[in-house]
Amino acid sequence: MRIVLDVMGGDRPPGDLVHGGVHAARRHGLQLLLAGAPDVIREALEACAASEDAAITILPASQVVTMDERPVRAVRTKRNASLVVALEAIRDGKADAFVSPGNTGAIVAGALFTLGRLPSIPRPGLAAILPSTGGREFTVIDVGATVDCTPEHLLHFALMGATHAQAVLGIDDPSVALLSNGTERGKGNRTVTRATDLLERAPFRFVGNVEAHHLLTDRPADVVVSDGFAGNILLKAIEGGVMATTTLLRSAIARQLRCKIGAALMRPAFDTLRRALGYQQRGGAPLLGVRGTVVIAHGRSDATAIAGAIDMARRAVNGRVIERLGAGLDGWCVDGC
Repeated sequence: MRIVLDVMGGDRPPGDLVHGGVHAARRHGLQLLLAGAPDVIREALEACAASEDAAITILPASQVVTMDERPVRAVRTKRNASLVVALEAIRDGKADAFVSPGNTGAIVAGALFTLGRLPSIPRPGLAAILPSTGGREFTVIDVGATVDCTPEHLLHFALMGATHAQAVLGIDDPSVALLSNGTERGKGNRTVTRATDLLERAPFRFVGNVEAHHLLTDRPADVVVSDGFAGNILLKAIEGGVMATTTLLRSAIARQLRCKIGAALMRPAFDTLRRALGYQQRGGAPLLGVRGTVVIAHGRSDATAIAGAIDMARRAVNGRVIERLGAGLDGWCVDGC
């Protein structure tokens, strides 16, 4: 399997991303293509003793799309940017999957321009895998690819999310819920209430509306559907809540000696909590609905997070997610649902 990694667009140094990519490639027996500045990549490969690794190829790119650039303009004007070069490798059959911690909007735009949409899917959806207190993960789609949605878009997000849950997460009969401001039927804005009618007639197990505060504790569904605007806010609110809790806990521990002693004794429990809630363990978010396997990692991804994102891409390729979506959303009824 050939995975192409954009090592230039994230918040962390390219060396960290290269290290994570090399680790994942060695662990899973993958061929790794690294898109970016050749000199920077070679230096990073030498640092992790992988400069002579035959399974690693450099895709030269002289430009970088930064986090603050306007997505559409950036991918149209920077034709030799690392993320564009990487996506072209997917289009040209040189790689099976693409991973990047870069500008999310630019990756979505680049994927649409370079790879195109799958048949019958009007808008792509970004599927984030989140933890729950019970230990089982669940999917939220969309978390930022399409911010302005119609009810039909939400139906397609549900269909894609259910297919991904089957193919990658191994859930045979995934339950689907709709994110809203109340669990009662009829709650939500016009888009949500109209989407409810479509989801109730869809060929999967729809369990109704769910509220955000139930997701991590009760895990009410395997797949939670949202427009990209609310989904992105939800994702960042959860991330901010985890960071705030960690900061407050550290501050409280630092003020008293007995708390420091207690914290030392509880360190294994804290490590378990950090691993469960940290974005490094989630493996990146697959962009569903485009003609290729695309996984968008967190902008602050370190080597561990990049290795997790590559593993998510590997699982998506092995699960034949693109083929199943392209063949009519794995048999789900779309038209007339």
